[in-house]
Amino acid sequence: MNPDRQVLPGLFYRLPAPPDKLSPFAVEQDAFQRMALSAGGTPADTWLVNTFNALPPLIARELVFQACGSVDAPVSQTTGLWDSFSAWTESVKDKRFTPVMLKRNGVPSDYTYESVCQYGTAMETEIYDSFSHLLDDFFEKREQAERAKQRGQDLLKTAATSASRIRRKLAAQEKELLDCRDRDKWRMYGELITANLYRMERGMSRLTTQNYYDPDCADVDIPLDVRLSSQENAAKYFKKYTKAKTAEKYLTEQMEKGRAELMYLESVQQELALAESEQDFNDIRAELADGGYLRRGGNGKKAAFQRPSKPREFRSSAGLRILVGRNNRQNDRLTAKDAEKWDLWLHTQKIHGSHVILCTGGIEPDEQSLLEAASLAAYFSQAQDSTKVPVDYTPVKFVKKPAGARPGMVVYTTYNTLLADPDAALVKKLSVK
Repeated sequence: MNPDRQVLPGLFYRLPAPPDKLSPFAVEQDAFQRMALSAGGTPADTWLVNTFNALPPLIARELVFQACGSVDAPVSQTTGLWDSFSAWTESVKDKRFTPVMLKRNGVPSDYTYESVCQYGTAMETEIYDSFSHLLDDFFEKREQAERAKQRGQDLLKTAATSASRIRRKLAAQEKELLDCRDRDKWRMYGELITANLYRMERGMSRLTTQNYYDPDCADVDIPLDVRLSSQENAAKYFKKYTKAKTAEKYLTEQMEKGRAELMYLESVQQELALAESEQDFNDIRAELADGGYLRRGGNGKKAAFQRPSKPREFRSSAGLRILVGRNNRQNDRLTAKDAEKWDLWLHTQKIHGSHVILCTGGIEPDEQSLLEAASLAAYFSQAQDSTKVPVDYTPVKFVKKPAGARPGMVVYTTYNTLLADPDAALVKKLSVK
């Protein structure tokens, strides 16, 4: 607590001393330019904030951007800074304020009182009719985003923990499988013991004999259990061989299932990374509950029916509808039920991502629409930060879901592949609100 300005009942509260800065409304052009000249290589936005009162960092960066097209230029390289600065002071004097919310990936990030261009396509802007409406909406959406983010963290932890458990299990099974590959040795030991029964006596700890499976008939030492007879030692090795043979088949099947489950959980983690709303997280939570990864709320019964969320919708430059699944269950519904057999299905090649449907109406789509749909498939995938992402595409009729496959898992044939770059600006441009 500040001893000079204590906030206590009965005490007089003194306002803070004004900052040791200049008023932006009282400075003339000559004085401004002299101070700017002396600032030299200081970042221009830092100099503005430190020199003038009532100038927030966001607006300072915007003034610098308007002056030279960059937000981190030094004062010495911003020759047009006075023009943008004086234009700003005039707009404030005239009370020309515009309530603006800045959003990143649909989530409120900041708000201000005039249009901002410094972020380009990395930030969305939304203009409001009043500041009260802006502030109400900003804090409400921020709170919703925080709640959704917390839900997402819980779900991500569940998926990551399950995936980690499966990786450990697969590693152990891989080791067991390697052991099983010695099974032919156990069969050979059993047959060599059987062939040498006439030379063996009870209580022997080792049998040394020629290995007639070896082209050179080299000697081989076979460990024996001194507690067992010769026939029992042979039977022990045959049993070990049979067990290893059976285990190999079982382990191969289990590892195949484990890898499929791991791929599914990795796809869920990708869904969570792309989730945008509380409804998205609710859908993924329901999906994980259906898969047995989460307990259902309440008494364990299924929750009341909820209308399924809609896929992301876009329009290509030529006007073709493009649908992008938000989660695995929606991917299944989109591909198997909503899409027509002549529509095009797109998906990143061997990379987790959303199912994308280019609605063609039975007509060959134009090349630009196909490229835009492929770019969306690359963007809504694990390769969002990559370039030249391989995207497979094929008519929906060639996409099938194997019986018993997990949500979102399909197989497809007769496909083509093209390379696409994820493009956030294109996502914003083609999005249907």
